[in-house]
This record gives sequence, structure tokens and C-alpha cells, in this order.
Amino acid sequence: MLLGLVMVITVVTYPQDTVTHKDSVTPPIPAPVPAPPPTPTIEQIHYLEGLKTVTRGVAQARDGVNRVVRTEKADSLTRRRAARRMGGLCGTARSFILSGRPRMQATAYADSMRILAKQVTMRLDSLSSALKVCEKTAGQDPNGVATTLTSRLKGYDDALLVFRTALKPDSTKAISQQQ
Repeated sequence: MLLGLVMVITVVTYPQDTVTHKDSVTPPIPAPVPAPPPTPTIEQIHYLEGLKTVTRGVAQARDGVNRVVRTEKADSLTRRRAARRMGGLCGTARSFILSGRPRMQATAYADSMRILAKQVTMRLDSLSSALKVCEKTAGQDPNGVATTLTSRLKGYDDALLVFRTALKPDSTKAISQQQ
């Protein structure tokens, strides 16, 4: 009987929510989410696709230079092989660069990005002309060619780093523009 009375009282009484904590304080307003970067145009997509192809060529050239540098203290046969290999890799690198470079039109970007894109293409053209010389003379003077290519690769890498850094959306700039 007592059990029945307890059950009736439990069912009849007003159900209370004991799980949810209710407070008189208003919840904090979430921080604004930065706007996503604008979608690239068709020309910008072509530029980046060309840059991807060119990057494969630059990797080939870098591999050839590294082979020559690694074999500086090796026997003459190994050095000669490395020099010939560098000449071949310069030819391959040049073909990748020549196939990707026409798609890289700096006019795809506006204002300061156009200047940075133009710098990348200028450094790339300089590297391409050095690769033409490398292809022909790597067997005779591998160390001189490797030194020249190293300086041209460094210039290209510097320009590419600045370009890629400018491409990344700056979160602090995006937030300040929203306010």
C-alpha cells in the first residue's frame, strides 16, 4: 500500500528537469568566423596548374645539382656519371618548365599579387635559360654549372616563397575587414 501511494505521488507531481542547468546569465556571443577566401578565377587556377608542372621541373634540376654536389669527393668516373646525369636532368627539367610556363600568366592576379606572380615567372625564365646551358655544358664543367643553377634555384625559391605566402589568407586581416 505504501508503495502504491509513493508511485501515485511521483506520477501526479509536476515533472522537474534536473539535468539542464538554468542560469540567469546570458551565454557568451561566439567570435565571428573569418570569411573563406574568395574562390580563384579560371586564370588563377591555370596559373597554379602551370606552377605545379613547373615545380616538377625544378625538382628535377635540384636533383641533378645534388648529384654533382654529393660526388665532389668521389672518383672521376662517378663524377663524370653525375655530370652526365645532371645534363639529362636539366633537359627533363627544362621540358617540364617549358610545358608549364605558358599557363602561368601574371595577369591572372591583380595589384600586388600580379607583381609577385610576375617575379616568379621572371625567375623561372632565368632558370630555364640556365637549364639550356646546363644541358649542353654539364659534362665539361659540372661544378660551375651546379653553382650557377644553385643561385638561380635560390632566386626562384625566394620568389615562390613570397608568392605562396601572399596567397595564404591572413586571418587577422580577414577579421579586421569584417568589423
